[in-house]
Amino acid sequence: MSRISRFLSRCISSLYEVYGREAEIYRDPTSGAVIADCRNNCARRIFLACGFVRTPTAFRLRLPEGLSEAEQKARATQAMVHLFHAGHYTDIASRLVCDSTLAATWAEIRERRPDHPGWPTSPTTDAHTATSTQTAASRRP
Repeated sequence: MSRISRFLSRCISSLYEVYGREAEIYRDPTSGAVIADCRNNCARRIFLACGFVRTPTAFRLRLPEGLSEAEQKARATQAMVHLFHAGHYTDIASRLVCDSTLAATWAEIRERRPDHPGWPTSPTTDAHTATSTQTAASRRP
């Protein structure tokens, strides 16, 4: 192996360590199954709780066969939201996102977390805006 090849290999592996995804959800082009790749045990537990099942490959999970297209999208979206909430960078294929499940899962998370005073009202809301609004409301007599 040449010096350049070794250098490129090390650069690529360090970039993967820094910017790599902790989890990825996609549809297998050959079988059509929804696959989740993750190398993190915490992320794997979240996938299993959302209905994914283990495969012979150690870092790969998949949704069970026989689910409808809507159910596949709902479970993949639910897993992505819970992973994001747990702090795991997750990449999901855009065709697997279900907007209604996305909103419902964020609402469920917000309902369970009323103890956080600056909790955003929406996943896209800036936390500073929510905190300043709540602070202003709490000053009223």
